[in-house]
Amino acid sequence: MRVLIVDKTAEGQALCARRIEAFNQSDVEMLDLRVKLVLDKDWQAQIHDADVLILGSGLAEAAAQIARSALNQMPWLHIIMFVTEEAYSGGAFRAAHAAGVRKVLPDDASPLDLLQELVAIYAEFRREGRIREARIVLVTHAKGGTGATSICAALAEVCSVYRKRTMLWDLDVETRDLCRSLTVNGAEAKVVSSWVNGSREISRDSICDALIPVSQDVSVLMPPDSMAEAMDLVCHTDGMALCTRLLELARVMHDVILIDTGGRIGPATGALMRAADEVLIVIDDTVLGLTALDLFLSYVKALVVGTERISFVVNGYSGSLLAVPQIEQELEPVHHLGPRPWRLPPVPVDPKASLWPGSGRTLYSMGQKATRATLEEIASQLNLVQRGGVDAAGAGGRSGAWWERLLPHKPGEVTPGN
Repeated sequence: MRVLIVDKTAEGQALCARRIEAFNQSDVEMLDLRVKLVLDKDWQAQIHDADVLILGSGLAEAAAQIARSALNQMPWLHIIMFVTEEAYSGGAFRAAHAAGVRKVLPDDASPLDLLQELVAIYAEFRREGRIREARIVLVTHAKGGTGATSICAALAEVCSVYRKRTMLWDLDVETRDLCRSLTVNGAEAKVVSSWVNGSREISRDSICDALIPVSQDVSVLMPPDSMAEAMDLVCHTDGMALCTRLLELARVMHDVILIDTGGRIGPATGALMRAADEVLIVIDDTVLGLTALDLFLSYVKALVVGTERISFVVNGYSGSLLAVPQIEQELEPVHHLGPRPWRLPPVPVDPKASLWPGSGRTLYSMGQKATRATLEEIASQLNLVQRGGVDAAGAGGRSGAWWERLLPHKPGEVTPGN
């Protein structure tokens, strides 16, 4: 949030700014606070870059006039007014609220009083869609070999075509299939290890240091570079707070977060399941896949607390084994899932596209037209993209590696999507 502090003197501005400086750094980063200080004679030149206006007590009666004028220009602006202890009374409240001020605080108010108000404003911005807040999809599976990693990478490429800033989080700490498939490797994994061993704090800057870009819009977060720290992350209860903190910050930095858990259930993945907007369970159309899913659902439903955030996608659907309605018919009497988890179309068998690992492409761009259309529909149903924004069929069919947009272009050449 962009905060503009206005007061008559530099000392008055500094007094207001010190309240924000007293906030915990994690709160500053979570709220994405960007603060600017100006004198009362200069506020009009800066007001259009503000989300929140804080008026210092030194403005006295002029504060209400500034508030009224600012709201005439920007009706959506939120205004917080400070007054002296002597002026903190019913009369000040009436005058301030008549001018459109959201909150009146005395000069002796604690920083927590201001923080509480900023948190409430931020929550309103989230509900109104005024700030970036990533859609989080956790991808998991009941048994190995279902192609969960393929679906995760493919959805990321769909998001990149629609110019969604996306983070791919590889939490398959044992095999690292996602990183290996995308040929991602680097010292950035040491940053993740430093979070686990406590030698570095999780912050927006350290998250940026840990991310490895694979396209203009998609970055990968690797597991820790040592197995001991990787297991601490996913298996130790301390990993719950670490993953939650990481997700909170990453959420305001991206449009989409896709988490590949590798099917592992532990304290950290359990916390992430509870935090995710959608838990996508990738299944196959075999009998073993059905029985594994039956057992797996008992755990997932307890972690997610209900079924309204669970979705299934059948990958590599051949049509010759169990049909999706048959899988639904077998599970519904026991788990009472309802129709929503089964709304996603099955991904058809596509032998050529299955060779995507290591190619610099994914199941999406290597797939046939039906495969691409299905993956776009899944991304749309999961609210990751809004179809119709770009010529997705043409974009999905582009040849070459999906990270080509990172490469320098010739003078005058237009980057795809720009």
